[in-house]
Amino acid sequence: MICTQISITFETDQFHLFYEALPFYCIAFFPACFLSNVRTNKKSSPSTDSGLYYDQGNLPRLAAEWEPALGTVLSWPLSVPHKLVIELARDYQLYVMIENDSTQADAVSWFLKWEMDTSRVQFIQAPQSVDASWLRDWGPHPVFAPDGTFSLANPNYINSTPSSGRGCEDSLSFIFMTTDKEGNKIVDPTDTENQAPEFIAKALEIPIVNLPFVFTGGNIMTDGLGNALSSCIIVNENKYNGMSKAEFFQSAENLLGIRNYDIISNFEPRGIQHVDCYLKFLDENRLFVVRPPQGHPERSVYDSIVDHELTKLKNAYGRPYEILRLDTERYEGEKLAAYTNSIIINQHIYVPLFGIAQDSIALQQWRAAMPGYTVKGFEFNIEEEPALSAGARKHYTKIGWTYGDALHCRTRAIWDPRMLFISINRESSVSSKKKEFSIHATVIDYSSASLTPDIVELHFRPKGKTDWTTKTMTKNGSDKWYAGSISIEKSGITIEYYITATSSSGKKASRPATAPKGYFEVEVE
Repeated sequence: MICTQISITFETDQFHLFYEALPFYCIAFFPACFLSNVRTNKKSSPSTDSGLYYDQGNLPRLAAEWEPALGTVLSWPLSVPHKLVIELARDYQLYVMIENDSTQADAVSWFLKWEMDTSRVQFIQAPQSVDASWLRDWGPHPVFAPDGTFSLANPNYINSTPSSGRGCEDSLSFIFMTTDKEGNKIVDPTDTENQAPEFIAKALEIPIVNLPFVFTGGNIMTDGLGNALSSCIIVNENKYNGMSKAEFFQSAENLLGIRNYDIISNFEPRGIQHVDCYLKFLDENRLFVVRPPQGHPERSVYDSIVDHELTKLKNAYGRPYEILRLDTERYEGEKLAAYTNSIIINQHIYVPLFGIAQDSIALQQWRAAMPGYTVKGFEFNIEEEPALSAGARKHYTKIGWTYGDALHCRTRAIWDPRMLFISINRESSVSSKKKEFSIHATVIDYSSASLTPDIVELHFRPKGKTDWTTKTMTKNGSDKWYAGSISIEKSGITIEYYITATSSSGKKASRPATAPKGYFEVEVE
């Protein structure tokens, strides 16, 4: 059976369907046979200037996970291991969702027992219901307006997280169902969680924008430059709630600035299909994609999506993504440990561990992919946890993480509204015929202060050297666009480099965030 790929391109108010035969055979257990590559495009509003810089234009900007954050938010009672809570509060600010004064007092009591610094904890009181722990799915999204003002976008979280088979048009089923007076099964509404972001916004004194569409957080990955990626269940979820595909893409562009929305195939035989259990953006240029072990029934499915979908996608600068693989392994039968279901908060990465030998390998691969970051792993043994919610004890097995619901699902960043944002347009290699190569950076100061004059700097050195050479980058056509160059002494070497910027507000930032411990490399061929 030969699959057909459907590529859908939206241009202003019109859309066109293009059908292209895909030269591979569907494997027998892949019933969807629908590999979708859906992108929204506005020719009149490009996301980059001639492919060199990011240009927000007159659209909002949905921030990426790795951008500067104040801290992390989670719910109490807990659905995560308490050792993770201790670390989150030790590293940055911790925001805790509590239902009332009584639950706050309970939380404080435990925090003191764990010798936590409670001055680093801010409580946010809000009603809670069955989905309280899944902040990733119902939680607010960080959005910067063209004028630099920050707001939180509240997704339309009407129904408890739906699941489906691999087919993009498969019928949806729901985790929580109730029975009406006539004995009919109906979907249990999640009105409480749908309103929860409003309490977060009020507590943090941040404006909120209500989204008219489903935007389930676990199925959203973005690069912060107008590109987003989800599995195709998200289109089906919106269709279920009365919003067409065209309306969804147009609204996502208008309200979140998503110009290019890539939709990949569902990857689970049956499940919630959340893309954060399959891959993760590491930065503007790289995807970290799960690779099941040889012989696992899902190996061919995961690899097929990589080979026939992800390799065809382009980043915001018009180049293919660099795809890295994160090896997983079985636990509890054929379940796959969800190592991509991790969070990146500033210079730290927090990874779920499943009590198997593969855990140590996954941590090594995370560290290799993200040099300079502090990578911490956390096992979650339900029987050893003192302060779990009743729902967590009921919902999970002995291992508190699951293949489709782990650390990323139950936490969410609180981004810095006054961040200093840097994006680098970087090449993977350069020709030996060049005497120098250029680095282009977009720097946006959201503090409303101007950048300190002459303090956007490019630091570089040949691999193996200790000292860095520093050059001031120059503005290039915009007060947000900077260019610098690196001289090439000879071919066959590797250049290491990073960028720093300083705002007159006092904020400093670098790319990568861990520089100079972490840096980018370019091979001179």
